[in-house]
Amino acid sequence: MSAASLNIIITKKADDDEAAIYNYISEKFGKVYAERFRKKIIELFKLIALQPFSGRQSKNDISIRVFIISKQNKLVYKVTQKDIIRILNTRTNISGGF
Repeated sequence: MSAASLNIIITKKADDDEAAIYNYISEKFGKVYAERFRKKIIELFKLIALQPFSGRQSKNDISIRVFIISKQNKLVYKVTQKDIIRILNTRTNISGGF
C-alpha cells in the first residue's frame, strides 16, 4: 500500500461532530484550545494517511481503528479499501452508529 496514494474521506457526520466539538471548546475554554483540538485532528489525519493501521483496533470490527484525542473525544475511522480511509466520527459514544 503506497502512502502517497491514500485518500481520507471525511463523512458529513464526522465533519459536523468536529465543528460542534470545536465550537464547544472555543466557547467554554477559548479559541486557543479549540485550535489545539483542530491541530490534533489534522496531525492524526496526516498519520493515518501514512500509517492507516496505526490506530487502536476495535474489539468488534478489525477494520475500525480508534485514536484518543482527549478524555472526551475519540477519532474513529474505518479502512474501507486498500487506498481509501473513511473518517467516521469524533465522538466518544459511537454506539449510535456512524
